[in-house]
Amino acid sequence: MDILLAEYASAMLPDLAKEGRAMLDTLKGGFQRAGHVVHRPHVRTGDADAFCSQVQQLARSCDAGMIIAPDNILYDFTALVERHTTNLGCPAEAVKRAADKLSASRALSEGSLTVPEINPSTGPYVLKPRYGCGAEGVRVVEMLEANCVDENTLVSKFVTGDHISVSLVIGRTALPLSINKQHLRIDDAIHYVGNTTPYAVPNANHVINQAVRAAELLGCEGYVGVDIVLQPDGVVNIVDVNPRPTTAIVSVDKVMGNVADLICKARFGQELPTCLKPHGTHTFRTACGTT
Repeated sequence: MDILLAEYASAMLPDLAKEGRAMLDTLKGGFQRAGHVVHRPHVRTGDADAFCSQVQQLARSCDAGMIIAPDNILYDFTALVERHTTNLGCPAEAVKRAADKLSASRALSEGSLTVPEINPSTGPYVLKPRYGCGAEGVRVVEMLEANCVDENTLVSKFVTGDHISVSLVIGRTALPLSINKQHLRIDDAIHYVGNTTPYAVPNANHVINQAVRAAELLGCEGYVGVDIVLQPDGVVNIVDVNPRPTTAIVSVDKVMGNVADLICKARFGQELPTCLKPHGTHTFRTACGTT
């Protein structure tokens, strides 16, 4: 197949370019190893109009496409791909549901999953953009100051525990790829500095089941990353559902196998493995990572 692969950060967001290029290279190599031809936009850094135009042109000429972009713009690009070719990522409507962090948290809570308390009466508090991406713009505060919160800010309880993520590929069935350790630096903000795959936790099956439930409640398909704070008492707090490849995919692909090939199989209804076994451990470090 001819596959469109477009990664936004590496072309548009210098601060996230390393992570973006790593995801792009991982998926590009995986698709190529599976025998596909990969086409991606080649534009001058920061030229958003040219990036969008090339995505549209390539979507029209390719058999399938995948977009990696911040959640607040991922819906528009995904909808564009769906108009012209087969989307290998999450459906556009699922992207829209997951992108609204407030509505998504409420939906997960109504689905009997545990999420950090919204608008708690006491701190410490986590303030995050309602339509943000990852740890970007996330702050930790002890007290809420006047005028620091508006309708575009999600206020939740700061939960202590083990910061992990679960990587999934969802097709006719859900295939858990791995549990990953998230390396964070937390001061007055939360900084993602890398991850390690795989990562052992005491109640792994329960963690995975909760992650799968969260992804399915929001209608996610393809590759999904679910961010979790695992409390010492075993409570699984679903922090975020990412309806797209996450940086952990770099490590997952290294130790679990060709993730891009699994994404294609899931999209076209082919049978997925029932489980995967890791061959080794891999740690990815961001540009500011010290792990």
